[in-house]
Amino acid sequence: MKKGQMRQLVLSLAAGIAVFLVLALALRWNFLLSAALGVGIYFAFWFLLAPKPDKFTLYFTDQQDAQEMQDLMAEAERDLSSLKASAEKITDVQTHSDAQALAKTGVRIYDYLRSHPEKIRSANRFLTYYLDTVGRILDQYLTYQDADLRTAEVQAFQRKVRAVLPKLNAGFEAQLTALMASERFDAEADMKVMEGLLNTEGIQWETKQDGSDS
Repeated sequence: MKKGQMRQLVLSLAAGIAVFLVLALALRWNFLLSAALGVGIYFAFWFLLAPKPDKFTLYFTDQQDAQEMQDLMAEAERDLSSLKASAEKITDVQTHSDAQALAKTGVRIYDYLRSHPEKIRSANRFLTYYLDTVGRILDQYLTYQDADLRTAEVQAFQRKVRAVLPKLNAGFEAQLTALMASERFDAEADMKVMEGLLNTEGIQWETKQDGSDS
């Protein structure tokens, strides 16, 4: 039994038993009536405390490729956990910081996809290739770091990793921006409507070239 279901069972039983004891012993109500009300309270709490399916789960209830998409997300979650663990172990300060930033951006993308499961297919390459590739790069970096190798080849590899991490993070940011593009367009459309309303009321909405409002 899952933790949430165990909590649901314990609290429901506690509520039902408490009602029965109060009615039957403290108030001396009819035993059968007290028992019936206790059972009723148990079922009421059971349904009240039942976990509600999240948007991610609901979205895939009628999707033909539901299992494939859920497997993709599960694999991405494992890759991100590995990525965060590797970033924590890197000893070079700047590389450590860049790797952590990359992991955080990856988590932001994952969280966004959990909230917008209809976008998962658009992020297929990120989920199936990019996360795994970045993970393997950091694993190799850690292997050399832990072995304390200082050959020219190893140092050249480490320099490449240090140089590419910020670029990878920029790529992850671009992926998130692309996923959110439709929402940005919707917001810009809303601003256009608002601008029209303000102008109708005789209020001018002007924007300077530097992006600040006048």
